[in-house]
Amino acid sequence: MKKLGFHFSDGPSELRETRNMQTATVDLSRLLAALRRRKFAIVLALVAWVILGLVYVVTTPKYYDASAMVLLDRNIDRAIQQVSPFADLATGDAAMESARLVITSDPVARRVAERLELYDDPAFIAPPSSLLGKVISYVRGTVRRPIELMTEYFSAVDDPDAGLSQTPSEDQVQTQEQARITMITTVLQQNVNVYRVGQSSAFGISYRSHDPVLAANIVNAFASVYVSDVLDANFDATERMTEWMQGRLTELETDAREAARAAEEFRAENGLVTNRNASISQDAVATINSELSTAISEAARARARVSAMQAVVDRGQDVLLSGAPSGLPSTEDEEFETRRIALANAIASFERIRTRFGEDSPQFAPSERLVEQAADRLYASIQRLLEQARGEEALAEARVSALRESLQDAVSEDVDLGPAQVQLRTLEDRAETLSTLYQTFLAQFQEVDQQGSFPISNVRLLREAQIPRSASGPSTSKTLVLCLVLGAMTGLAITTIAEWRDRFLRTSDQVNAELGVPFLGYLPRVNLPNLPKTDQSTSSKNTTVSFAVGNLSPIYAPFHMRSQYAEALRTIRLSSQLSLTSGQSCVLGITSAQPEEGKTLTSLNLAAVIAETGSSVILIDADPHRTGLTKLARLATGMGLRSPKGLLDVLTRNIRWDEVCRDIDRTRVDFIPCVVPDEFSHASEILGSAAFKALLDDLRHEYDYILLDLAPMGPVTDVRGILGELDQLVMIAEWGKTSKNLVSGLIRSTPGLEEKLLGIALNKVDLRRLSAYASETDSARYMADYDSYLSGTNPTA
Repeated sequence: MKKLGFHFSDGPSELRETRNMQTATVDLSRLLAALRRRKFAIVLALVAWVILGLVYVVTTPKYYDASAMVLLDRNIDRAIQQVSPFADLATGDAAMESARLVITSDPVARRVAERLELYDDPAFIAPPSSLLGKVISYVRGTVRRPIELMTEYFSAVDDPDAGLSQTPSEDQVQTQEQARITMITTVLQQNVNVYRVGQSSAFGISYRSHDPVLAANIVNAFASVYVSDVLDANFDATERMTEWMQGRLTELETDAREAARAAEEFRAENGLVTNRNASISQDAVATINSELSTAISEAARARARVSAMQAVVDRGQDVLLSGAPSGLPSTEDEEFETRRIALANAIASFERIRTRFGEDSPQFAPSERLVEQAADRLYASIQRLLEQARGEEALAEARVSALRESLQDAVSEDVDLGPAQVQLRTLEDRAETLSTLYQTFLAQFQEVDQQGSFPISNVRLLREAQIPRSASGPSTSKTLVLCLVLGAMTGLAITTIAEWRDRFLRTSDQVNAELGVPFLGYLPRVNLPNLPKTDQSTSSKNTTVSFAVGNLSPIYAPFHMRSQYAEALRTIRLSSQLSLTSGQSCVLGITSAQPEEGKTLTSLNLAAVIAETGSSVILIDADPHRTGLTKLARLATGMGLRSPKGLLDVLTRNIRWDEVCRDIDRTRVDFIPCVVPDEFSHASEILGSAAFKALLDDLRHEYDYILLDLAPMGPVTDVRGILGELDQLVMIAEWGKTSKNLVSGLIRSTPGLEEKLLGIALNKVDLRRLSAYASETDSARYMADYDSYLSGTNPTA
């Protein structure tokens, strides 16, 4: 049994759903539904990637990884620093990065290649390649070959003699050899990997090759060359420093000797007597200057003490009631310190009594008097200390005056010898500086010379590379996992693109929420034959059209009333009836957005379903562009072959409508065909004429329902022309083919259409795929539960 869902609300007057105006959110069920819909694309992507992974694993040669471990030992650093404090042997991140740069440098790579003779090793120069590598090489060669041919051609045109010499020149041979060395060096640098081992000061060296023995040899060569390079670098640095310091020592020794000789000659020429490298007058001036500086400092301190104490005395005794001022200088007077502490304790006791008991307590007045007495005693001490300070100040000033007079006398004695002494001091200072510099460099030179005899290096080889016994790759499991991940990502990308491009009507939610139009139901695809069996008979009044019953009949619903197709048509009929007032006849138009969406077959079956309720129904083929309903009737019954008259004859030749009207046998539906002559070019304009409006007025008095099979709205304007004459309009949209944007544009661009539009019905629905698109709120998702109910069978039988 095929599935069909009906989606309509139980509002007071119309079978429609309320448009969802809430903010869109991510719906997991919709995502899972999208994945189910596109499961074949996802499975195909997974299978394709798995096949590619298997091809890669089968066609890729195995490769091996060998590794060694080197340590930058900090303990060795400390021992080296004791011998050579100038050695910079750090083991931090900077040292690790420096080691990596050294190992991957061009000189180290060249030394490895020379030590292992890789320039002539076929296992290194021509390793086996994978199928992917061969394909890439072939494509690259195919693209490069035309460029090389064009280059050779233009070179031959510019220099005709260039191609005559087949023997390469010496420069060309050197260039080719240099290019080969550069290529081998680059390969080594690209494949060697230097990495830090955890947070330690050790680092690993690894290399990948298709030959396990070659991989181990290259790693060991890199480690050995690096250790040797560190030793060589330290030795070279020591040698260069030794040479430079030796030359510098010779220069300093000569300069120091010449400076000492010049100072002695100058002293002898000027008859300068010295005392500890200075003249006697200079010693006196220096001594008096020192004593004068000390005296001036003491006088300044005495003045400061006097100023501080005078400021306290000037402010009066009351300033001490809040405590000893902080600006008083420090003193060793025990009486002053005792009275200051007593004042502080009295003030603290007074504040505690005032805080706890208040000013009205009996302890307040005695405590206040104690504070005043302590302040009086401290003030007397300050006055005494002020007098002492004034005496000390006077004594200090007198000493300063005496020292200044002595200094003037000593300076007067040294005036005559001043210039010579200054020049002598300059010569002696230069000689002393050069001698000190020489001694410093001599000590450093001895240390550096001693360092040159030690192999200074903090590098230690912890583990040599062993020949790997098993291949590191390609790993089948890792490759398949990666391919599965890539396949899933590819499938998801295809699903995302397909869902983004799927802009066609498929569900009731799209009709209600995105178009804002009532949804009328799902019409499943009905299989009908191309040439149905027909039977024609003639009555006394009208020609009777008799369609064959069964699978050969285009009238499907009346003879399959328990089908999902008939149930959907009954939903449309009920929605129309609820929208009409009692006793009102209805002009119901049926259209679509595009041709070939099944509106004609739906019109025919809807008319039959409405007639089953006892309502009088007439069906009119109002699509003069195709006359699809009339052609269907002709194919089914042979109707109209002898009397080709129809709707246009009624509107243009003053023929009564009942003369062309026919009865559809066993359906109680009257039918007016549409026959358009070949020379009749303005058939569509006839529908908007007054004659057609008059015809509809006449039919309103005779029938409860007038169904019009109208032209599609997209390419023509027939529906817009007669929209004012319609009471209701039903739009048929083909499931999975009609664009949402097209329908939305037609509704927005047609004035008054939304008021007349009863709703949209989705036709030719694939019920097997519908559940993958329908949401949990759509009844179509659960139609499998109603199969037995609609078919009338007992599910428990």
